[in-house]
Amino acid sequence: MLQDTRQAAALYEQACTDGVAESCNNLGIRYAKGSGVPQDAHRAAALFEQACTGGAVEGCFNLGLIHEEGNGVPQDAHRAAALFEQACTGGTVEGCVNLGLLYSKGRGVPQDERRAAALFEQACTGGAIAGCVHLGARYAKGSGVPQDERRATALFEQACTAGMAEGCFNLGFIHEEGRGVPRDARQAAVLYEQACTGGVAGGCLNLGLLHEDGRGVPRDELRAMALYEQACTSGMARACVHLGVRYAKGSGVPPDERRAAAFFERACTSGMAGGCFNLGLLHEKGRGVPQDEHRASALFEQACTGGVAEGCFNLGICYDKGHGVPRDERRAAALFEQACTGGVAEGCVHLGMHHEKGRGVPQDVGRAAALYAQACKAGVAEGCFNLGLRYGKGRGVPQDAGRAAALYAQACKGGVAAGCYALGLLHEEGLGVPQDEFRAAALQEQACKGGVADGCLNLGVRYAKGIGVPQDERRAAVIFEQACTGDVAEGCNALGVRYANGSGVPQDARRAADLFEKACTGGAAAGCFNVGLFYKQGQGRGGPDSASLASSYFEKACRAGLSEACAQR
Repeated sequence: MLQDTRQAAALYEQACTDGVAESCNNLGIRYAKGSGVPQDAHRAAALFEQACTGGAVEGCFNLGLIHEEGNGVPQDAHRAAALFEQACTGGTVEGCVNLGLLYSKGRGVPQDERRAAALFEQACTGGAIAGCVHLGARYAKGSGVPQDERRATALFEQACTAGMAEGCFNLGFIHEEGRGVPRDARQAAVLYEQACTGGVAGGCLNLGLLHEDGRGVPRDELRAMALYEQACTSGMARACVHLGVRYAKGSGVPPDERRAAAFFERACTSGMAGGCFNLGLLHEKGRGVPQDEHRASALFEQACTGGVAEGCFNLGICYDKGHGVPRDERRAAALFEQACTGGVAEGCVHLGMHHEKGRGVPQDVGRAAALYAQACKAGVAEGCFNLGLRYGKGRGVPQDAGRAAALYAQACKGGVAAGCYALGLLHEEGLGVPQDEFRAAALQEQACKGGVADGCLNLGVRYAKGIGVPQDERRAAVIFEQACTGDVAEGCNALGVRYANGSGVPQDARRAADLFEKACTGGAAAGCFNVGLFYKQGQGRGGPDSASLASSYFEKACRAGLSEACAQR
């Protein structure tokens, strides 16, 4: 075979020398591929030039490809367009396709979708199936021609029947979406299978998605994973992201964050901003890769630049907190603005907080309220809570307890425990809602379970006094313990009182003293007063200094505004 290719090359060389332009073109192809002669792009370009000049329009087309890619000659889209024009006019319909693509992209010629569509039409009519696919895409979108989904379907059908996998892929998409034809996932699956087999990675990806969802084909996660792997290996970065997500979550495969990171890395390197974002999340938490906030912030930057609004949001958090980058509130606010505009409602909340406090942007409580409203409308419960606070205080909006209550209810329902706490206080006082101690208690219970320590304190008081719940000192002590653990000083004091009195817990003076001390340190005047009493009564650990220690604690309580402590000094 090698001898045959060498002989063919020699014959083309002779014929080209004798002035046969087609032979110069054929010899150029051999030099371009290294078939029977050493590979030499520069020599191939010279031969295509000779062929083109000699009237072989295939040579013009091949020379246009070389100039378009800059292989063996300087890259020159303008020169490529002229050569494709020459080839197209001379009857080489592939030249019409390539010239149409240049007009579509505005490379080497002014961008002109109408001209592109006309060239694809010419190519399709002349038998270049790629022209039919490109023309179909334009009819599907109404780009350069009136939108006509039925015509697009016919062109994709023509291309698919002729064996062009891209046509099968596009036709599959039309059947999946029901554009111009009845929606038919089963037919879409058949067409995606054809496309995938024909080397179109998107066909493998879309067929995988159908298998994952069980649409048109049996639900089969292993088959889906195999198809994603095939698409990813073929260079489809989006499929690599799908694989990464599944390995990160352990969806259909055992969890493997290291493997997930490798797929995200591949996607990111291929230009898929979503891959950069997900890889950034792993580096931020140190999951499957070393924890590296600097690397995470760089990946979020890459994702943000690539159009992933979530990347802008996460990068904003990095700048807001100084994680992996120098702390910069102005930069953070700008990124939250970008995220908010891009549809990430959490970005609106954070931008609102910056405007509320004048951090990195001018202080503007009205703007803050508008941003919280935008986030709340988009379903972000934190936005509803923050807006509720504004209505409760009349900051940036008219004061309106009823509106505040409705917003707290939304926040509470959306999982913001602080919303439950705030709504409970309104029900306790009857502000904007009917006074209802039972409802208030239920909301404080919800807040406490959600981690709001002040809610635990409120609920503990209710169990201690039997307000809205049955009186239960044992239950009160348990809840005060939760409040104290959550650094609510008043909760520590209340629990200390119970240990001092043996109410709901075994009596334990030492434990009580420790709790009063913690309450005092935390700013609870009553805790300081109670520590003082312990020392005065000789129950503290001050020894001979107990009296002076008692006096100092009473002084602290007095300065904090507890009048009864002032008399004890």
